[in-house]
Amino acid sequence: MGLNTFLLYIHLLINFFVFNPNTPSEKSFKVNQDNIKAYLNYAKDSKFDLEKRKEFLRKAYRLTQKESDDSLRNSYLLKISFRYYRLNDSLHFRKLNQESVNLSKALKDSSSLAANYWDLGGFYSKNGIKDSAYYVYAKAQKIYDNLGNEDFAGRMLLSMAIVQSDVKDFTGSEITTIKAIAKLKPLNKYEELYRCYNNLAISFNNLGEFDDAIENHKIALEYQRKIKRKNTFKENTLNNIGVVYKNKGNYSEAIEYYRQALSTDQLEDSNLKLYAMLLDNLAYSKFKIDHVENIESELLESLRLRDSIKDYMGIAVNKLHLAEYYIFLKDSIKAKQYALEANVLSLKTNNFKEYLSSLLILAKLDKNNNVQYMSDYIKLNDSLRIQERALKNKFTRIQFQTNEFIVKNKRLSKQKETILAISILILSFGILIYVIRSQSIKNKTLLFEKEQQKANEDIYNLMITQQNKLDEGSKMEKKRISEELHDGILGKLFGTRLILSNLNHNADEDTVQKREKYINDLQKIEEEIRDVSHELNEKSNIATSNIGYETLIKTLLSDQSTITYFNFEFKNDERIRWQEMPGQLKMNLYRIIQETTQNINKHAKAKNVFVEFRLENNNLVLEIKDDGVGFNQKDEANGIGLQNVKSRAKKFNGKVDIISVLKEGTSIKISIPNA
Repeated sequence: MGLNTFLLYIHLLINFFVFNPNTPSEKSFKVNQDNIKAYLNYAKDSKFDLEKRKEFLRKAYRLTQKESDDSLRNSYLLKISFRYYRLNDSLHFRKLNQESVNLSKALKDSSSLAANYWDLGGFYSKNGIKDSAYYVYAKAQKIYDNLGNEDFAGRMLLSMAIVQSDVKDFTGSEITTIKAIAKLKPLNKYEELYRCYNNLAISFNNLGEFDDAIENHKIALEYQRKIKRKNTFKENTLNNIGVVYKNKGNYSEAIEYYRQALSTDQLEDSNLKLYAMLLDNLAYSKFKIDHVENIESELLESLRLRDSIKDYMGIAVNKLHLAEYYIFLKDSIKAKQYALEANVLSLKTNNFKEYLSSLLILAKLDKNNNVQYMSDYIKLNDSLRIQERALKNKFTRIQFQTNEFIVKNKRLSKQKETILAISILILSFGILIYVIRSQSIKNKTLLFEKEQQKANEDIYNLMITQQNKLDEGSKMEKKRISEELHDGILGKLFGTRLILSNLNHNADEDTVQKREKYINDLQKIEEEIRDVSHELNEKSNIATSNIGYETLIKTLLSDQSTITYFNFEFKNDERIRWQEMPGQLKMNLYRIIQETTQNINKHAKAKNVFVEFRLENNNLVLEIKDDGVGFNQKDEANGIGLQNVKSRAKKFNGKVDIISVLKEGTSIKISIPNA
């Protein structure tokens, strides 16, 4: 069976057991993060129908409620709510978004709170609630600013600018977009910068500043070329430039840009909405310069494509263009039909721009209702202007509050800086006084340290002497016991055995057997005591001076190991004659081990330490290894501890090799020549 076939079978089995309606509920599975992540991934998969994807999200949510870690649960709530948003499930998105907002506030998780506001802003904007969208975007932007996240703060400013543009606050949108560019430009966020300059150009176009609009669209194109992922931004910008030229009345130039965009291969497949818009704009521009050939078929083809994807805003524009075309042909029936359809559709979708345009066309076509249409136009236009002005003022207040908050933060930061500067000044005076006082006793301290070092050396020598005396006493005691066994007890047992042997001349058979048994028992005891005597005597002949120094090192390691509870292993080469080594050498080796194990306790976090003395090519080698965190040899090469080790080894022409690997441990090898 090939690998691909095997994987296919596994995939089918998973689908069967996880998604088969007859399988047990999710309670029968182990509740863990992998299950939640799996449901989230399935909810993204468009191969499942909408209801199935929502069911996956419900299962993910139920599992999330069992998560005891609030931060982790909040992370999943954020992802699930966003997935509901992408599936256009407003009810569940709002419910889970609010739950995550509340939890983020309780946890003081600013980053998650800002992300919730970001998602909520997208939801409001998508549903035409522009003031609320702007408000929550501003709250998110404020949080990201405080967190120092320039990237996301810039994106929020861009979203705010687009909302301002949507409500025709083009001057405000221009200002906010420039703020976004200031944050995003140093970060080389090419796609966001493309959107910034595109929005800036749209604002200039609507303000009638056409040259500035074209210039900014061309800057947007420069950033589009730097975007690596596949996109249709170029064609979108070419369309937008065409719209600017159309608004200038330069339809010939507009046609060139529309055609350039339409020349892109497979544009219809990759972005049908944009393709249909370009067809409509091209046909309408040609119509405006009296190139009416094939105009009807091109406009109807664009309408058909827009209708297939339910692009209602585009459909309304298309029908208004068709109404204008039929007015030109003096076909008032068709013109009125399309104008009425555009009127109804634009009102239904709150597309007030096209609704106003439809009223003007209908006022021209329907003389009987001309007054009514114009009255409706004036009322709505005035109402929209009032609403737009109110929104502009509201946006200004929100922005003012945000700026006021930023100014307040800066003022607090300035106060903190002043307090910090004063504190540093006071601290500096304190340190200066301390240094002056410390300097006055420094010489005494150095002298004391020298005396202490001498005392330490004397103590060490006393320790060695004491250990040697203990070993010597042990040796003498063993020898005394051996002599006592051999000369005392063995002699007595031997005498007893002779007496029993002499008494064995009795003819009494029973007595003879008993005495023979006692004699045999005594002979066995004699052999056992002789063995013990020989063994004790052999042990006492071992050169015990080596044992004294070895015991001292073991005691040191044992004491050090109790500080951070590391395990240690000590090896001593039996060929080393410590009794013949200079006392100064043994003292410095002792100090090296002491210094090294102290550093292990302070920094290494080691679990195991290995210390070994051995002879190599007439050199005495001390090697100390640990399995701790290691250190950067370049950074720590001049540390006091290592300098002390090298200094002590240098006294005896020793060589020090140090190898340390981060997260693996450290090895120190000291070689003393001709020791």
